[in-house]
Amino acid sequence: MIASLTLFAHIVGMLTLFVGLGLEWASVNGLQRSSTREQALPWLRLVTMVPRVSGIAVAAIVLSGFYLGARVGVLGNDWMRASYGALLLMAIVSGPVSRSPMRALKLAAGVPADGTVAVRAAAANPILRLSLRIRFAFGLAIVFLMIAKPAAGESLLVLALAAMATIATSLTRRATRSTAVEGYR
Repeated sequence: MIASLTLFAHIVGMLTLFVGLGLEWASVNGLQRSSTREQALPWLRLVTMVPRVSGIAVAAIVLSGFYLGARVGVLGNDWMRASYGALLLMAIVSGPVSRSPMRALKLAAGVPADGTVAVRAAAANPILRLSLRIRFAFGLAIVFLMIAKPAAGESLLVLALAAMATIATSLTRRATRSTAVEGYR
Protein backbone atom coordinates (compact mmCIF):
# COMPACT_ATOMS: atom_id res chain seq x y z
CA MET A 1 0.00 0.00 0.00
CA ILE A 2 2.83 2.44 0.83
CA ALA A 3 4.52 1.75 -2.51
CA SER A 4 1.28 2.44 -4.37
CA LEU A 5 0.73 5.72 -2.51
CA THR A 6 4.33 6.73 -3.15
CA LEU A 7 4.01 5.95 -6.86
CA PHE A 8 0.77 7.94 -6.90
CA ALA A 9 2.54 10.90 -5.24
CA HIS A 10 5.35 10.61 -7.80
CA ILE A 11 2.95 10.71 -10.76
CA VAL A 12 0.86 13.52 -9.28
CA GLY A 13 4.10 15.44 -8.65
CA MET A 14 5.07 15.12 -12.31
CA LEU A 15 1.60 16.15 -13.48
CA THR A 16 1.66 19.12 -11.10
CA LEU A 17 5.09 20.15 -12.38
CA PHE A 18 3.81 20.26 -15.95
CA VAL A 19 0.67 22.13 -14.88
CA GLY A 20 2.95 24.66 -13.16
CA LEU A 21 5.02 25.04 -16.33
CA GLY A 22 1.85 25.56 -18.34
CA LEU A 23 0.58 28.18 -15.90
CA GLU A 24 3.92 29.97 -15.98
CA TRP A 25 3.91 29.93 -19.79
CA ALA A 26 0.34 31.24 -19.90
CA SER A 27 1.09 34.00 -17.39
CA VAL A 28 4.16 35.22 -19.30
CA ASN A 29 2.10 35.24 -22.52
CA GLY A 30 -0.73 37.04 -20.73
CA LEU A 31 1.64 39.67 -19.39
CA GLN A 32 3.05 40.29 -22.86
CA ARG A 33 -0.46 40.78 -24.26
CA SER A 34 -1.68 43.02 -21.42
CA SER A 35 -2.37 46.57 -22.47
CA THR A 36 -3.50 47.88 -19.07
CA ARG A 37 -2.42 47.36 -15.51
CA GLU A 38 -5.81 45.79 -14.72
CA GLN A 39 -5.23 43.17 -17.40
CA ALA A 40 -1.73 42.44 -16.13
CA LEU A 41 -2.57 42.01 -12.42
CA PRO A 42 -4.19 38.52 -12.62
CA TRP A 43 -1.23 37.26 -14.67
CA LEU A 44 1.18 38.75 -12.13
CA ARG A 45 -0.60 36.99 -9.28
CA LEU A 46 -0.42 33.74 -11.22
CA VAL A 47 3.27 34.08 -12.05
CA THR A 48 4.10 34.68 -8.37
CA MET A 49 2.06 31.63 -7.29
CA VAL A 50 3.70 29.19 -9.72
CA PRO A 51 7.06 28.78 -7.90
CA ARG A 52 5.27 27.53 -4.78
CA VAL A 53 3.28 24.99 -6.79
CA SER A 54 6.38 23.89 -8.69
CA GLY A 55 8.41 23.64 -5.48
CA ILE A 56 5.85 21.34 -3.89
CA ALA A 57 5.74 19.27 -7.08
CA VAL A 58 9.53 18.91 -7.22
CA ALA A 59 9.67 17.94 -3.54
CA ALA A 60 7.02 15.25 -4.12
CA ILE A 61 8.85 13.99 -7.22
CA VAL A 62 12.29 13.81 -5.60
CA LEU A 63 11.21 12.33 -2.27
CA SER A 64 8.91 9.73 -3.77
CA GLY A 65 11.42 9.02 -6.54
CA PHE A 66 14.23 8.29 -4.10
CA TYR A 67 11.97 6.05 -2.05
CA LEU A 68 10.79 4.13 -5.11
CA GLY A 69 14.32 3.95 -6.56
CA ALA A 70 15.77 2.64 -3.32
CA ARG A 71 12.96 0.14 -2.94
CA VAL A 72 13.47 -1.26 -6.44
CA GLY A 73 17.26 -0.81 -6.43
CA VAL A 74 17.68 1.45 -9.46
CA LEU A 75 19.20 4.58 -7.87
CA GLY A 76 22.59 3.90 -9.50
CA ASN A 77 21.30 2.93 -12.94
CA ASP A 78 22.42 4.94 -15.97
CA TRP A 79 18.99 6.33 -16.75
CA MET A 80 18.63 7.48 -13.14
CA ARG A 81 21.99 9.27 -13.29
CA ALA A 82 20.90 10.99 -16.50
CA SER A 83 17.66 11.98 -14.74
CA TYR A 84 19.65 13.45 -11.83
CA GLY A 85 21.63 15.56 -14.29
CA ALA A 86 18.46 16.74 -16.04
CA LEU A 87 16.85 17.62 -12.69
CA LEU A 88 19.96 19.58 -11.70
CA LEU A 89 19.88 21.49 -15.00
CA MET A 90 16.19 22.24 -14.51
CA ALA A 91 16.88 23.51 -10.99
CA ILE A 92 19.70 25.77 -12.17
CA VAL A 93 17.62 27.17 -15.02
CA SER A 94 14.56 27.79 -12.87
CA GLY A 95 16.54 29.22 -9.96
CA PRO A 96 19.72 31.20 -10.51
CA VAL A 97 19.34 31.73 -14.27
CA SER A 98 15.76 33.03 -14.36
CA ARG A 99 15.72 34.66 -10.92
CA SER A 100 16.94 38.04 -12.17
CA PRO A 101 14.45 38.37 -15.08
CA MET A 102 11.63 37.21 -12.80
CA ARG A 103 12.66 39.75 -10.17
CA ALA A 104 12.68 42.48 -12.87
CA LEU A 105 9.18 41.41 -13.87
CA LYS A 106 7.93 41.69 -10.29
CA LEU A 107 9.60 45.10 -9.86
CA ALA A 108 8.04 46.36 -13.08
CA ALA A 109 4.68 45.24 -11.74
CA GLY A 110 5.10 47.61 -8.81
CA VAL A 111 5.28 50.65 -11.09
CA PRO A 112 2.01 52.57 -10.76
CA ALA A 113 -0.08 54.03 -13.58
CA ASP A 114 1.52 53.30 -16.95
CA GLY A 115 3.84 50.52 -15.83
CA THR A 116 2.29 48.20 -18.41
CA VAL A 117 5.01 48.92 -20.98
CA ALA A 118 7.68 48.01 -18.43
CA VAL A 119 5.81 44.83 -17.44
CA ARG A 120 5.43 43.81 -21.08
CA ALA A 121 9.11 44.45 -21.74
CA ALA A 122 10.13 42.47 -18.65
CA ALA A 123 7.84 39.59 -19.67
CA ALA A 124 9.46 39.60 -23.13
CA ASN A 125 12.86 38.74 -21.64
CA PRO A 126 14.15 35.80 -23.70
CA ILE A 127 15.63 34.14 -20.60
CA LEU A 128 12.13 33.51 -19.24
CA ARG A 129 11.05 31.70 -22.42
CA LEU A 130 14.31 29.77 -22.66
CA SER A 131 13.97 28.68 -19.04
CA LEU A 132 10.46 27.40 -19.71
CA ARG A 133 11.54 25.55 -22.85
CA ILE A 134 14.48 23.89 -21.10
CA ARG A 135 12.40 22.78 -18.13
CA PHE A 136 9.62 21.47 -20.36
CA ALA A 137 11.94 19.56 -22.72
CA PHE A 138 14.05 18.04 -19.96
CA GLY A 139 10.95 17.21 -17.90
CA LEU A 140 9.60 15.24 -20.85
CA ALA A 141 13.02 13.62 -21.31
CA ILE A 142 12.98 12.47 -17.68
CA VAL A 143 9.52 10.98 -18.14
CA PHE A 144 10.81 9.08 -21.17
CA LEU A 145 13.85 7.87 -19.22
CA MET A 146 11.59 6.57 -16.46
CA ILE A 147 9.50 4.65 -18.96
CA ALA A 148 12.24 3.28 -21.25
CA LYS A 149 15.04 2.84 -18.66
CA PRO A 150 17.76 2.97 -21.35
CA ALA A 151 21.50 2.42 -20.98
CA ALA A 152 23.98 5.29 -20.58
CA GLY A 153 24.47 6.10 -24.26
CA GLU A 154 20.78 6.11 -25.04
CA SER A 155 20.05 8.18 -21.92
CA LEU A 156 22.55 10.80 -23.02
CA LEU A 157 21.03 10.74 -26.51
CA VAL A 158 17.60 11.45 -25.04
CA LEU A 159 18.99 14.44 -23.13
CA ALA A 160 20.83 15.64 -26.25
CA LEU A 161 17.57 15.45 -28.22
CA ALA A 162 15.84 17.47 -25.49
CA ALA A 163 18.58 20.10 -25.75
CA MET A 164 18.30 20.16 -29.55
CA ALA A 165 14.50 20.53 -29.33
CA THR A 166 14.99 23.47 -26.96
CA ILE A 167 17.45 25.12 -29.32
CA ALA A 168 15.24 24.52 -32.36
CA THR A 169 12.15 26.00 -30.71
CA SER A 170 14.17 28.96 -29.46
CA LEU A 171 15.50 29.71 -32.93
CA THR A 172 12.09 29.63 -34.54
CA ARG A 173 10.64 32.08 -32.01
CA ARG A 174 13.54 34.55 -32.26
CA ALA A 175 12.62 35.51 -35.81
CA THR A 176 9.55 37.43 -34.63
CA ARG A 177 10.11 40.63 -32.68
CA SER A 178 7.99 41.25 -29.63
CA THR A 179 5.70 44.27 -29.73
CA ALA A 180 6.31 44.69 -26.02
CA VAL A 181 10.01 45.32 -26.58
CA GLU A 182 9.33 47.56 -29.58
CA GLY A 183 6.91 49.62 -27.49
CA TYR A 184 9.48 49.90 -24.72
CA ARG A 185 12.23 51.36 -26.93
